Amino acid sequence: MAELSGAIDKLEFERSWKSDAAIDPGLAVTFGFAGRRVSIRIDSGLSNHWKSESLHRTFSEAIRRVDQRCNIRWL
Repeated sequence: MAELSGAIDKLEFERSWKSDAAIDPGLAVTFGFAGRRVSIRIDSGLSNHWKSESLHRTFSEAIRRVDQRCNIRWL
């Protein structure tokens, strides 16, 4: 779960997320937007774990491509 300092357009974020070449296409990631809070769900096989620091970095980069001033607080 992440809390953003400002509102982000969900469609712009999803385009930004999908444009990242670092994301493994075998991972199914869904985002739930509720105001400035974003829940993240990752469905992957046991052999395909994603380290939290890598997820945080990739998510942060996708957010910053949409709004460079947006800060992220991880809950």
